Amino acid sequence: MIVKNLFRILFLFFCVISFTHSKAQSRRTDSNLNRDSVLYKSSWAAGARLRSNGFSLGAEFTKSKRFKRSLLFQVQFSYFIHPKQTRQQSQYGGGGFFGGDGFKPFVYGKQNTLFTFYGGVGQKFLLAEKGKRHGVQLFFKYAGGLTLGILKPYSLRVIPKPLTTATEDDLVDVTYVEGVDNSFLDYDRIVGASGFGKGWKLKVLPGLHLEVGMEFDFGKNESFVKTLEVGVASDFYYKKVPVMVQSNKFLYPSVYVGFLMGKRKEK
Repeated sequence: MIVKNLFRILFLFFCVISFTHSKAQSRRTDSNLNRDSVLYKSSWAAGARLRSNGFSLGAEFTKSKRFKRSLLFQVQFSYFIHPKQTRQQSQYGGGGFFGGDGFKPFVYGKQNTLFTFYGGVGQKFLLAEKGKRHGVQLFFKYAGGLTLGILKPYSLRVIPKPLTTATEDDLVDVTYVEGVDNSFLDYDRIVGASGFGKGWKLKVLPGLHLEVGMEFDFGKNESFVKTLEVGVASDFYYKKVPVMVQSNKFLYPSVYVGFLMGKRKEK
């Protein structure tokens, strides 16, 4: 409960900051630019994020409205890790973290693997300029848009017969079906994960994505983007996302840290 409230407080705080900052920026003119400031028409950057509930690859593009404010476009592809899922070795002989020789590690109680594809728009604000030869540019940004959850059934190799008579040739691959006893949740009959090639009956679940964050651009060349980003984000779905058999939610907040590289184009 404490963690949930902390996420909510952080999210509301960043939203208030973004609103008040955009109002203040709208009243400013470009008369306060430094003499050596360069106006950039657009920029692009791509990179990766490590999130508290997974990781993602993405890109962002900006189009300048004013020197210190830009229109922001984002695309991201993410892999979601449920906070309740735990990877464990097979009790019948494992093969290391990635499987190897022996049966593959598995996650007990997981019914679907969740991938998300997100596209959204927002704004980015320059808070502090970089020095002539060194320093860090500081940006604040917020964005939101549509996210598409892609659910891939999670498959396990199980023993369908009594343990005393089963052999390796008897193993079958099963996915979770509510109300059907197919040994998916019978721990003693689970041999290991089936592998990514099994279970391609995909389902989609639309939702909304919101995020706010800070960027620290430390590239020596101002036209070259080299940025560390941190922030908070949240995905909202219209119903609970069936990743696990239990403990599913419709709202998944997260914190993230990422790295972006790209280029800026002068006006």
